[in-house]
Amino acid sequence: MKWIKNVIIAAAILAVGLFISKTLGNMSKKEEIKEDLRKLQVNVFTADLDTIELPLTIYGKLNAAQRTELLAEVSGTFKRASHPFEEGTEFLEGETIIGLDDSEARANAMSIKGNFINALLAILPDLAQDFPLDYDRFKAYYDACNLQNAFTALPQVEGKLEKFLIARGIQGAYFQSKSAEERLSKFSINAPFNGVVASVNVKPGNLISPGRPLGTFINTNTYELRSAVSLSYADQLVLGQQVTFTSPDVEGDWTGKIMRIAPVVDGASQSISIVITLQGNKLREGMYLTGQIKGIEVFNALTLPASMVFDNTYVFTIEEDSVLAKVSVEVVEWLDNEVIVKGIDQGAVLVNEPSIKAASGLVVSPVK
Repeated sequence: MKWIKNVIIAAAILAVGLFISKTLGNMSKKEEIKEDLRKLQVNVFTADLDTIELPLTIYGKLNAAQRTELLAEVSGTFKRASHPFEEGTEFLEGETIIGLDDSEARANAMSIKGNFINALLAILPDLAQDFPLDYDRFKAYYDACNLQNAFTALPQVEGKLEKFLIARGIQGAYFQSKSAEERLSKFSINAPFNGVVASVNVKPGNLISPGRPLGTFINTNTYELRSAVSLSYADQLVLGQQVTFTSPDVEGDWTGKIMRIAPVVDGASQSISIVITLQGNKLREGMYLTGQIKGIEVFNALTLPASMVFDNTYVFTIEEDSVLAKVSVEVVEWLDNEVIVKGIDQGAVLVNEPSIKAASGLVVSPVK
């Protein structure tokens, strides 16, 4: 009877063991199913690299293409001008912008020029006797001389006649006269081109000394804008290439052309400087504009939604065994809601708008 009791106890223990083993197995399968269900599902797509036309954006400030800083070369009292010397006053080419009191300089110039005319008159009898072939030329030059007008160039001479004129002081008196005329002309500062006064540093009645800045004169018809472009696009820029500009403050758009491309690279930014000229009625000196250069191409690049790029540098890709990986990319240009990037391998599987739970090394469930 005792052995029967032992058999029954053993059978009971075996049955309990089998039951527990089966229960634990079922629980393990359920945990695996739950773990699969807990895997992060992510939307993915395959990278297809291409050549992308990039609207290259540039920024810059307008400066007048023609501008001159007005400086005094002589001393005198600011006395007159053809128009009031004030900001916004327009002058035509050749009009007097600033006039200084030239009374003393004018009297000195008249005296020197009178001495030259007298010296020229004194040699005419000698010319008639010793150089009859040249007499008529010098007589006509003498008759044309006038204290109020600038002297024209002396008749061309050489050989003995040239030495004769030097010995009689004609050449020296002539160049003294021209020097006096040149100094007298510096008391009037004339407009070098059609333009407008941009800034004023003096007023009528001020005593002007040599070298003093008087103001700025600019041409408002044509402006220049200087900007920097990445060295990687330098080979795609050409002179005459069109650039379209807009302003955040003024309505309208303007088209300019690239006029100069710097041959030297900025060592700090690895960019080159370009200068664009443009015209427009609403343009003003000092305005900031935003421009776009079309026709620039980026090779082996990809356009992505801006939300895919985080920390301005990284995107998520799917590696083997559905492992999430963080990959660094080169951001070429940020657009409104997209970004152009390089540095991604052809055929790479990218995560589209990754979850905030995504992390490198995480096993995910890709969904295309």
